[in-house]
Amino acid sequence: MGKNKTTTMIIKLLPEAENDLYEALDYYKEIDISLKNNFINDLDNTFDKILKFPNLYPFETKTSQKILMNKFPYIILYEKYNEIIMILAIFHTKRDPKDLYTRI
Repeated sequence: MGKNKTTTMIIKLLPEAENDLYEALDYYKEIDISLKNNFINDLDNTFDKILKFPNLYPFETKTSQKILMNKFPYIILYEKYNEIIMILAIFHTKRDPKDLYTRI
């Protein structure tokens, strides 16, 4: 009998998404280190949801999906490629959406 092959999905960030992340972390760190840690925890939980249910969330474009973070006003925009989840943006909801659409 054949063995069930389990693929492990991994998350990778585009450089623009990394920049988004560092900006958010710097911002929350300036306010309070515990706020920064809360942001990291919320982001980790959001990434876990994406990894568990990558097809669950609505499409923002033909190829990219989005999920809202639970406790912080950010949208995570991602695309799924086989076993890779590529994070395109970690985007604050108060920013102009045009800034996001010029990137995707």
